[in-house]
Amino acid sequence: MKSDDILKSIKKIIDQLDSANINDKDAWLLISSGLKQIEQNLPEDLASLKDLLCLCGKGIEVVSGKMASNPLSVIDAVFEVLEAIEEYFKNNKKDGELSIDKAAKKLKKELNLEEGSDMLNNDAMSLDDVAALLLQIEPDDQAEVKKLEKALKKLSLDESFSASARESLSLAVQKINELSPEEPSVLNSIITEVGELIEKVMNDYEDEGIEMAALEDDSAPVSKIVDETEEEPVQEIEEKLDYMPEDADFELIGEFITEGLDLITNAEEALLTLENDPDDEDSVGMVFRAFHTIKGTAAFMELNLISEMGHHAENLLSRVRDGEIRYAGGYADLALRSLDMLKDLINGVEEALGGSPFKKAPGYDELMRILENPEKAGISERSDDGEQPRIGDILVAQNKVSRDDVEAAEKPRVGDILVAQGVATREEIEQVEKTKGNNLIGTALVKAGTASVKEVSQALRTQRVKTKSVVDRSIRVSTDRLDRLIDMVGELVIAHSMVAQDEIVCGSDHHDFLKKVTHTSKIVRELQDMSMSLRMIPLKSTFQKMVRLVRDLAHKTGKKVTLMTEGEETEIDRNMADAIKDPLIHMVRNAVDHGIETPDVRVGINKPETGIVNLSAYHSAGSVVVEIRDDGKGIDKEVILEKAWEKGLVSDSSAMSDREIFNLIFEPGFSTAKEVTDVSGRGVGMDVVKKNIEAIRGQAEIQSEPGKGSVFQMKLPLTLAIIDGMVARVGLETYVIPMVSIITSIKPEPKDLSTVINKGEMLSFHGSLVPLFRLASLFNIQGGEEKLTNSLIVVIEDDGNRAGIVIDELIVRQQVVVKTLGETMKNVVGISGGAIMPNGRVGLILDIGGLVRLANSDQG
Repeated sequence: MKSDDILKSIKKIIDQLDSANINDKDAWLLISSGLKQIEQNLPEDLASLKDLLCLCGKGIEVVSGKMASNPLSVIDAVFEVLEAIEEYFKNNKKDGELSIDKAAKKLKKELNLEEGSDMLNNDAMSLDDVAALLLQIEPDDQAEVKKLEKALKKLSLDESFSASARESLSLAVQKINELSPEEPSVLNSIITEVGELIEKVMNDYEDEGIEMAALEDDSAPVSKIVDETEEEPVQEIEEKLDYMPEDADFELIGEFITEGLDLITNAEEALLTLENDPDDEDSVGMVFRAFHTIKGTAAFMELNLISEMGHHAENLLSRVRDGEIRYAGGYADLALRSLDMLKDLINGVEEALGGSPFKKAPGYDELMRILENPEKAGISERSDDGEQPRIGDILVAQNKVSRDDVEAAEKPRVGDILVAQGVATREEIEQVEKTKGNNLIGTALVKAGTASVKEVSQALRTQRVKTKSVVDRSIRVSTDRLDRLIDMVGELVIAHSMVAQDEIVCGSDHHDFLKKVTHTSKIVRELQDMSMSLRMIPLKSTFQKMVRLVRDLAHKTGKKVTLMTEGEETEIDRNMADAIKDPLIHMVRNAVDHGIETPDVRVGINKPETGIVNLSAYHSAGSVVVEIRDDGKGIDKEVILEKAWEKGLVSDSSAMSDREIFNLIFEPGFSTAKEVTDVSGRGVGMDVVKKNIEAIRGQAEIQSEPGKGSVFQMKLPLTLAIIDGMVARVGLETYVIPMVSIITSIKPEPKDLSTVINKGEMLSFHGSLVPLFRLASLFNIQGGEEKLTNSLIVVIEDDGNRAGIVIDELIVRQQVVVKTLGETMKNVVGISGGAIMPNGRVGLILDIGGLVRLANSDQG
């Protein structure tokens, strides 16, 4: 065994030790086996290292056998020894230079092995002690064998054991007497047989103890039973409804909830990946580890419902990992059901921390029964709707890419790997490619002498290895602290603006002082940008939830749908991500239910039977745009207008644009569904979508082409805390106009101004009439400019509609911190919030959407 291999094996053991739960016997057995395997494969010149690994193995056996008074200290000591060994191999030191005496002494002290002591040297050994001794014994160690034989003889004469148990112990003594150093081939088999006999006695002993306890309960005095009131059994049932442990550590459980939900999110993503690629071993391993970790941690916390469910779910994935079953059909659904159940249980624990009882989630017992024997419950690899095609197959069917392109994209080429490794040049690879004929490229490279067999083999192995994602190093921070930090940075920005724009500073002739103020402004701006970025999160997790939604909806509606995502790394404010979750769900649900046709219909109109829903995000003009695009049947304008007529939403549709017709979908109670299902059709949802989007200063838009599909689009600000605005003056008041809505500002000419009956003052702008607002009249401001030609007009746009705001002066463009105006002023038309200006006064932020709607209404 080479040094590099030893180092890798030691690192693996350290990782396993780091993630093992103290009550997980399987994990400890795996670690113990790993240590023994390393020990057996060590070279002869590393004898002292063998002793150290043997010592670590004894420590693991003590912990797994629950024989240590302080198991955490023993684990910590084993850690130190293994880390010292790892450091030894990293530094390539010689055997005599092994500097791990300190760690070894600490472990020996924890195991009571210092100065010749023996933690198992006890004349009165219990059955557990004997089992522990058997785990550590070496068959050719005659002293240990004698000690074991003596202990078993004593136990076989103990009258507290049943006759069958004493008989098994006597048989174990006979087996030990058969041990002979001259016959090494049978040593291990005899030790195994002795272990099975001791385990049988231990199991019988446990069962006997349970029966005795039941007998003692049944032998309670009759008078006590008669005297009990009828309320007692009822109280006992009520207590069993709460599965929360009595001595629960709320702080540890809180950390478990956070970690568990993160693991479930990652596992769900991996399970959905497995549906397209059932042979993806990395995804299987990720889900298995998630179930294993949740099970072990829950067992440690005594959250038995979660540990039991995790154990059965882990068994299911273990069968997939071992190749016993294939992740497809009913097994895929069962794994997702298990994941959902674990999520519900963890959410139940979170509610229990608030005082509610921790109960079984609905369907828990039924799911446990199915997981115990899936085949007996009718679960198989078959699926009613067949296997979902891979994205590459769909693109090939749509003639968008070739099969060769898909296969090339799935894995790197051998030639590219050899070039990257410096084995060959690009020209050499291309030359061999031209002359290889029917030979594989690897074979041709070897024949040409361009690469050796070893180099080609290594390239082939590299080709099969999937690239692992880089995990960012991060820490958890409370969102309350983060919000508080951002608020404080906002206050700092305001205070600095007051100082920087004060008349004393602005009018100063001290250039060095002004330089320092400017430098401070730069630092404050960078601090503001950095603090805002702390609250920015990628949309990946939000998009990932839609993958599961589409899958479930497709199964429920009998359709075949694949969700494709783009721009998952686009970042948005955390609060914004929470706000768009519900609108996104409604729009994706509509795309699947109303947009995508059933497979038979799609085949009949020459479409692939699997529909595509594209979910994408990108930055555009200072906003984040989220699009849901489908290749379904599109939206029928005539059906929308017919429904609108029935509900009295329109009176004259002749002058309505496509945008205005499609926007009718957002009206409350509007639905084109012919029947109500559990998916949609009740006329609720899309009006909520628009309200939620507008509440975060966003815009919603619909585009559609019959027979080809629809596009639902959300335009959202990057953050709710800060806006980039233009500060405008009207009289003595200042207002902030969001830059994202400004088209231009102009000084009007008399020929461009006119008055229209019932519409008021209008501006001729690029061949169309734009309604005008006088902010002085709207908000009753004294001292505003009366004459339009002496004023300034800012042309704004919202949802395709335009208006002009009449102001006196544009002062400066700046970022402002948004402040709410409270409950009393939240419904003021045209105002969305306030900002503290550099002079200390409040500047009102204009609600462009509200102003445009007001300008284009009859009251404008």
